[in-house]
Amino acid sequence: MKVLLVCKEMIAYERTAIMLLSSNLKKEGHQVKAAMIKNPSAAKKSKQSHKTKSLLHSDAYEGKPFTFTDSAQNNNNSVVPEIYDNVYKIVKDFRPELIGYSVMTGEHYEVLKLNKILKNNFDFISVMGGPHPTFNKQVIEEDGIDAICTGEGDNSFPEFIRKIEKGEDYSSTKTFHVKHKGKIYRNPLGNLVSDLNELPFPDRQILYDADPNLAAVGTKSFVSARGCPYKCSYCFNKQYNDNYKGLGQILRVRSPELVIKEIEDVRARYPLDTVTFTDDIFTLRPPGWIKEFSKLYKKRIGLPFNCSARASSVKEQDIKDLKKAGLTHVWMGVECGDEKAANKIFLRGTGNDTILKATQCFNKYGVKIISLNIMGLPVDNAFEVDLRTIDLNLKIKPTMASFGLLYPFPGTAVAKMAIASGHFVEDKNTVYLESNKHSSMLTFKSKKEKMMVENLQKLAGIVVDFPFLRFIVPFLCSLPFTRFYHFLFYLHLGYCHKIRLSPIKFRNIIKEFPIFFGYFKTLISKT
Repeated sequence: MKVLLVCKEMIAYERTAIMLLSSNLKKEGHQVKAAMIKNPSAAKKSKQSHKTKSLLHSDAYEGKPFTFTDSAQNNNNSVVPEIYDNVYKIVKDFRPELIGYSVMTGEHYEVLKLNKILKNNFDFISVMGGPHPTFNKQVIEEDGIDAICTGEGDNSFPEFIRKIEKGEDYSSTKTFHVKHKGKIYRNPLGNLVSDLNELPFPDRQILYDADPNLAAVGTKSFVSARGCPYKCSYCFNKQYNDNYKGLGQILRVRSPELVIKEIEDVRARYPLDTVTFTDDIFTLRPPGWIKEFSKLYKKRIGLPFNCSARASSVKEQDIKDLKKAGLTHVWMGVECGDEKAANKIFLRGTGNDTILKATQCFNKYGVKIISLNIMGLPVDNAFEVDLRTIDLNLKIKPTMASFGLLYPFPGTAVAKMAIASGHFVEDKNTVYLESNKHSSMLTFKSKKEKMMVENLQKLAGIVVDFPFLRFIVPFLCSLPFTRFYHFLFYLHLGYCHKIRLSPIKFRNIIKEFPIFFGYFKTLISKT
């Protein structure tokens, strides 16, 4: 069969799910292509703002006509928005029999719009997978969506397509909810993939064909494990693990040898100067895994790499071994500096002393730290709690302190808490942005408190870099300069990433600088 896999444009990271699905499908003999929904530039959106509704408010939900003014015409003589042009043209030329969308919450608005346009002009089966349909299963009820994948698709997606190809009843495929002949079939989950070593290497070329910038950038991402056993309230993993209870082991790890072989394979075919491991928690491994990996990586790869870490899982010998192998920095969850809020709201289960102890270990071996923090909690004193998060970061002294706003994503425990405390109301009018760097979705005691919380999130990373600002930050946050602070936030973010952490190599600066400048513009347009 001809299968087209579609996702929103990414910011310098590959989407592993699409690459793995492509490898699995090609192994079965299917023809697979990928396409990306382009992010409009801020300037373009500004020019069109008087003509169109915001893309964040989906006409697909409301059944209203499209009012965009650009580009290709579809068969009904209505206009195809420019951001969908490339996907529309690929569908027109490739004529896929099935289109699969990989969708995160916030991206689903545009995907539903695009799918509606394509359904009006082409004949295909539409499937939505990824975090959004996994935790928002009611999306199967939307017009034009024929099926959703509600969990791991490595085995179930090829099986779904095989049944279609053979003319069998595909409505009973495990892990899928299917709309067929006017009825919705809601099937149970299949088992988790028990052995990740049996999976093929991700098909990177399919994404690089869709977005050559991903191939040109020297930093590439890899996954060495799946699953996280912790129960943090803001994360999807808690609900995901509950969904899969009894259907397999949650934490699964690839062999060090296979991880190294994949990196070697990528380096032989594409530019590669920095490796990023995007596992939930890289430092959570079976005994002996990190030591074996470190030896192989140092001997056969030798490139700088970075990974995630949880303070409670940090072992000094592991960090020592990883540093010798080339570890440059870790992404460590701090979340909140107020221990009471961290444990009550986030269910973190890790004290500040444990975080500071892990910090000392990283500092001892010269490993840089990116601290990951969340602001705007559903508590009565949100601004004061957020100030304590800054204070903890001032003790950590990370190379980069990253701050986002709490998003009560559907299916998370923190969303239920926010609703119960009156800080959040979820209904059909709720709009999720693609970025948690812009504004809070919660309701606070006053508009001023909301503004101060949002301003503090924008300024927090800068304050950690320049501690003397800590004493005046409450005053700065009281000023109505949110848009200006937002601009400073992204300037600081870009500086930290491309100057401090992973500088563009001099030999690549002509090629990569325009790419990262484009990513900067995309970040602005997303928010």
